Amino acid sequence: MQMLCYLTDGEKQNGIERINHDVKYLRGERDVKTLTSGKYVAANSLLILVDGENSGEVFRTPIDGYQGSTFKQLLINENMNEEYVLQVINLHRKVLRESKVGSAIPHLNKKLFKAIEVPIPPYNEQQRIVEAINKAFMSLNLIMESL
Repeated sequence: MQMLCYLTDGEKQNGIERINHDVKYLRGERDVKTLTSGKYVAANSLLILVDGENSGEVFRTPIDGYQGSTFKQLLINENMNEEYVLQVINLHRKVLRESKVGSAIPHLNKKLFKAIEVPIPPYNEQQRIVEAINKAFMSLNLIMESL
C-alpha cells in the first residue's frame, strides 16, 4: 500500500471560515460547524480515520473545509484507479479496526496499513474489477430490499 498512497495533513490556514470535516458531520450525524483555522482539505478529497474505534474508515469531503483532528488525508497515486484502491482498503477494514495501536485512544496501525499487499493489474482491469464489485453490491442491495 505504501507505494500506492500516503497519509498527510492539509496545509495549515488561519483567518478563513470553513466547514469542520469531523466524523459526525461526514456521517450526517451533525449539522455543519465552522472553524476559522485548521488544516485545509479541498472538496472531493479522501480522509481516512486514524483515531478511534473505526480507524481505517474512509470518507470523501463534500466541500472545501478543514480536516477533523481524527483524520489524515489519503492521497492515492494518480496511476491507480482510485476506486480500486478504496475497495482494497475496505477489504482490509476489519483487520485495520482490530489492530489498532495505543491505549488511551486507539490509532490506526500505520505500519500495518502501509504493509497491505495490493495486486496491481493493468488500469483497465482495475476498472473492470471495480465495476464487478459495484454490480455485486447492487445485486445484494436489491436482495436486502426484497427481504
